[in-house]
Amino acid sequence: MSADIYKLESQCGKSLPNFSSKDLRLADIYHYLVNDISDPRVSNWPLMSSPFGITLISLAYLSFVLCFGPMYMKDKKPYMLTKIMICYNISVATASAVIFYGILTSGYTTHLSVGCEPFIISDDPMSISMARWVWWVLILKITELGDTVIFVLRKKYNQTSFLHVYHHTATLFLAWISCKYAPGGMWTFIMLPNCAVHVVMYIYYLCACLGPNVQKMIIPWKKYMTSLQLIQFAIMVAHTFQALLPACEPTRKPLAYIYMSQVAFIFYMFLDYYRKSYLRKKTE
Repeated sequence: MSADIYKLESQCGKSLPNFSSKDLRLADIYHYLVNDISDPRVSNWPLMSSPFGITLISLAYLSFVLCFGPMYMKDKKPYMLTKIMICYNISVATASAVIFYGILTSGYTTHLSVGCEPFIISDDPMSISMARWVWWVLILKITELGDTVIFVLRKKYNQTSFLHVYHHTATLFLAWISCKYAPGGMWTFIMLPNCAVHVVMYIYYLCACLGPNVQKMIIPWKKYMTSLQLIQFAIMVAHTFQALLPACEPTRKPLAYIYMSQVAFIFYMFLDYYRKSYLRKKTE
């Protein structure tokens, strides 16, 4: 090591910084996690070279939702934002449908099954297409942060619950992890039910923007939206469980643990919300 450093100093004509072994270990760990085990095809795509961009977005989101947004709205009347919400819900529902079709036709209508499909880094057009659609899932999750921003500007603080904020933040990072480390194979399947549910969900939100008469018609369906989300989470956990089998994705077990732990936690929070909002009211 000392000989290599001396050689570099001679070539550069100046002394190199005196890095400690601890600094080198941290740098090696960072390089291993961000570069060595990630998909090199996506490394130059926007937000994918390092985790700093997506972390900055999440911190800006949390800062606005938990602090600066409520402070800004403290002495202001709630904004109506009806037209913005209509456009937003149409856009997100449409984007979810387009991404669903993109992922479906990038492998699931040809060679991918719902079983254990190992992720393979390849430059074939179908594989690149799947990776690009997974990247668009990440962009969609960033766009969906707008839900909470709208809630804050409308002073609907009861809707900016821990469940809501945690769900949006966690899914944002899960989407980034998916695109960075496994934008293909079996890891893309869980995006299909997620996009399908979001099409239905944002159509429901769109209807809620269309006035009191429409709201009265769709209120009975609200609990079914939560049920649909719970079914989605159960499918996601059950499908990802395959990756824990010995013969399935031996090098990506940690990714399965990350997926399953987060989805199971969100499932628990949604189930608790369902019990408190619907089952308890029914018994009362």
